[in-house]
Amino acid sequence: MKNTNSKKLVQDPPFRVIEAFYQNWVAGVEEGGSGVNIHLTFSEKDTDVLIQSIYFRNAILEAKGNINAPNKFVGYLNNNTKRNVIMDADPMKEAKNTISEEFPFQLKDNEAVVEYWYGGKKNYYKIGNISERDMIPYPQANPNQHE
Repeated sequence: MKNTNSKKLVQDPPFRVIEAFYQNWVAGVEEGGSGVNIHLTFSEKDTDVLIQSIYFRNAILEAKGNINAPNKFVGYLNNNTKRNVIMDADPMKEAKNTISEEFPFQLKDNEAVVEYWYGGKKNYYKIGNISERDMIPYPQANPNQHE
């Protein structure tokens, strides 16, 4: 089946990715869950570039920036996301289910795509060979408090 949602990738973006890594985490408290955080650091980023989203492991993550480090962005992937699917004998209630979009990129586990705005247009840039850092255990905390 051909992917009709594919998006065109830019080869020469108006920035450089100087660091890209992902890090698994697990909470030590019940309901804390587990997940993966992907960290991206840019340099030579044109001031008109707006980093929007990170496509990683079949999920579209909000690229969260830091006012104190304007070239660093993190995407938070929670492995325990609940699916809000309505199952009911009444087909009208089931019709309220939203159809999930087909993921537009075929990526390996160590690849991501950055969605960004530049020059009034939405663009996409693929990052490969993203390194993995050691897992972070949170023995007595719920790391989901950032959301």
